[in-house]
Amino acid sequence: MNWSKIGQIFSPKGDIDWMNHYAAQVCPIEFDDFIRVYFTTRSILDNNGNYETKITFLDCDKNDPNKIISIHNKPLLSLGKPGSFDEHGTMMSEILFYKNKYWLYYLGWQRSSTVPYITTLGLALSDDGVNFQKISDGPIIGLNRFSPFGVAKSSILIENGKFNMWYTHYNSWANINNHYRPTYDIRFATSFNGLDWEFNDNVCVFPTHNNETLGAPCVKKINNKYHMWYGYREKLDKGENYKMGYASSLDKLNWERQDHLNTITNSENGWDSEMVCYPYIIEIQKQLLMFYSGNGYGKEGFGFCKKIN
Repeated sequence: MNWSKIGQIFSPKGDIDWMNHYAAQVCPIEFDDFIRVYFTTRSILDNNGNYETKITFLDCDKNDPNKIISIHNKPLLSLGKPGSFDEHGTMMSEILFYKNKYWLYYLGWQRSSTVPYITTLGLALSDDGVNFQKISDGPIIGLNRFSPFGVAKSSILIENGKFNMWYTHYNSWANINNHYRPTYDIRFATSFNGLDWEFNDNVCVFPTHNNETLGAPCVKKINNKYHMWYGYREKLDKGENYKMGYASSLDKLNWERQDHLNTITNSENGWDSEMVCYPYIIEIQKQLLMFYSGNGYGKEGFGFCKKIN
């Protein structure tokens, strides 16, 4: 698919403590008069050099997403209790409107004494898309025998009352120059209620070599074919930046990797000149739009592009 970049939409200005920098893992959803874009942001660093992540949103014009209508003035979810899965941060994973409620799947994370963090998946519900209530103090997908090291950003399609989820599956952490770096691939799970999941242990999209990592999928069904956009890194080096990948499938499980068909790459300069990551595709007025984050995993904000053929 060919895409035409339109421009940057938003980047935090550094003037709010809890939304100091970083706007990533964007998840847009259409309302009657606007597009609401949920995203993850990071706080100012504390005295120990640590930050928290929280979820908020902005509303933009359906006809021109570059025009911001409003930016929400507080986080959507509070952090978890000490010792809980989301005590140090919440991050966007997926947003759905189903059975007259907004289903916000979010990642909770904790700092760790060995690896930098552990992430698992939680769920919050809302009647209006603004006021969300966590369904529990614990994750709906925590560490388990299928995902012993954690899960990260997911994509969910509901078909005939069945939830189909493609998710970032953490593999073991690699020690690179005395720093642990995550390795992950993309796997599949199903549910009939959005809470209790059955896992398929097969890898959906295969890395091309041992040091390549793939994650943050976005899956859409178009003309009876499944399309997946995702991010990948070819090396585990700390300076390695994400690129955008693409794969297609006829049955949800068996995917053909076709990165060369995805034409969105780094710009020559500016906010997405070093990295393009966290894609999310949405159809607005019969036009496919891709929202995505830029340099530094979204440190310089997010923007969008349009499918042109």
